[in-house]
Amino acid sequence: RSLRRWSFTTITSHDAEQHADPYDPSGADRGASDEANPPDLGTTDELDELDELAIEEALAAERTTAPAAAVSPLASLPAGTGFGTFVHSVFEHVDFAVDDLTGALRLVMAEQQERHAVDLTPAVPVPEEGAAPEDGATPDGVASLTHADGERLLVAGLDAAIRTPLGPLLGGRSLREIDAADRLDELEFQLRLGEGGFGRAATDRDIGALVLQHLPVGDPLHDWATALAAGRFEVDLAGHLTGSIDAVLRVRSDDGSPRFVVIDYKTNRLHPFREEPAAGDYGAAALAAAMAQHHYPLQILLYSVALHRYLRWRLAGYDPATHLGGAAYLFVRGMTGPDVAITDGQPDGVFGWAVPPALVEQLSDLLDRGPS
Repeated sequence: RSLRRWSFTTITSHDAEQHADPYDPSGADRGASDEANPPDLGTTDELDELDELAIEEALAAERTTAPAAAVSPLASLPAGTGFGTFVHSVFEHVDFAVDDLTGALRLVMAEQQERHAVDLTPAVPVPEEGAAPEDGATPDGVASLTHADGERLLVAGLDAAIRTPLGPLLGGRSLREIDAADRLDELEFQLRLGEGGFGRAATDRDIGALVLQHLPVGDPLHDWATALAAGRFEVDLAGHLTGSIDAVLRVRSDDGSPRFVVIDYKTNRLHPFREEPAAGDYGAAALAAAMAQHHYPLQILLYSVALHRYLRWRLAGYDPATHLGGAAYLFVRGMTGPDVAITDGQPDGVFGWAVPPALVEQLSDLLDRGPS
């Protein structure tokens, strides 16, 4: 009875039976399922309060110190699981390197609308109370934009995101520079976990303690790992783990050897609803805060273990230190194109983590055999 079917979503919701879809082969962890509003865990403990405080402080600091930046056409588009799933499906099926990228995006969007119909009507800024409606606005002062306007904005926004440099992990490349032969979309996995009946299964406390061994104090994820080591979810990971990685990209190091990078697309809105993004809303501190809030570092770790085992099985001469390239989480609403704001080498909208290969190997062993 201790054995379960786990995914990142069921771990962080701490309610596998209620939230798992038995007909979803990826365990409700495919595409944008983790981008919905997190379920109410019924907790008001100190860790939750600290999380919210850290996020507010990070956003305030970046808004006041960051230089002005361009605004993505995606900024005013809808949010939520339906929109996120639609964007994921477009990324999955479009060829980033095709000559006519705009045309390809329009074609794929039309195809995906037939499968995943979603309303793309923009949510525009609302004028202050008492302000006169502008020309073309509705009586309540909200501009009368349509689904067709949203389609045009989505094409322009995804085009900009695909042309945005992805930072050091990808050698400054953009998705535009990745050939179809060098990307693997929606890599689904099923991993065996240490069975509780044959010794103690790994817990979230064990994972957090292991991560802390590899993160220096002051690392943007250190506080998140500390909370995980304190028993953030109180789960015993026995049974098996399932999920689906949005994409794995193959890039070449300076010596010509391939590195493989986990990619996850995030449509999360990090700026206030019905407002345009301000400088810093998708900068490094804001992204780190959002990653911690939604526990995406745990997702990175689980996906890195899946990639590690896949490459160990499929790649001759596999060496984690050479071939594991970390993870890049792409918050597409902050990716504004080739001229995106870059701070300390990291573009806005891109959270890159060069996960230590030794951490991935040790976590794989921990999940497989439980704590020693």
